[in-house]
Amino acid sequence: MSHLPSSFDGAEQDVDDMTFYEKMVYHCKQQPLVPLGTLATTVAVILAAQNVRTGNKRNAQKYFRWRVGLQGATLVALVAGSFIYGKSEKDRISKEDELREKAKLREKLWIQELERRDDETKQRKLRAEMARAKALELNNETLGLQAELKKLQSQNSSTPPSEGRK
Repeated sequence: MSHLPSSFDGAEQDVDDMTFYEKMVYHCKQQPLVPLGTLATTVAVILAAQNVRTGNKRNAQKYFRWRVGLQGATLVALVAGSFIYGKSEKDRISKEDELREKAKLREKLWIQELERRDDETKQRKLRAEMARAKALELNNETLGLQAELKKLQSQNSSTPPSEGRK
């Protein structure tokens, strides 16, 4: 039996079956602001550390404040992305359920159509059988009438014409 294509083929690959790199790319595509925020926070920490080493306390303090702000922004992006992605995942699942329900409805309607056609075929066969029976009955009646006619004709021809007309 050959594999028939389905509308569910080509759906997203299960995350558990992905390699580490595929998971990383998958999640970065889902929530692109999180890796950008992480990268920006890392840069702020590196710049703050460099300024601490060089003794520039004012710039170090500025970069540490940037780090806190960027971490907050990354956290907000993470929570917002999770909320949005969670909704879209639910929507995707509900759409799949809706498609399944439509397929069930189409199948049910198709079965009803086949049953209706089957009933029509049975009714036609029944009417044809009744018509054949009626035709046979009429044929038998016709044969009976023809036999009766021949009998009357033979009786009529066996009686003399003068006696039969009186």
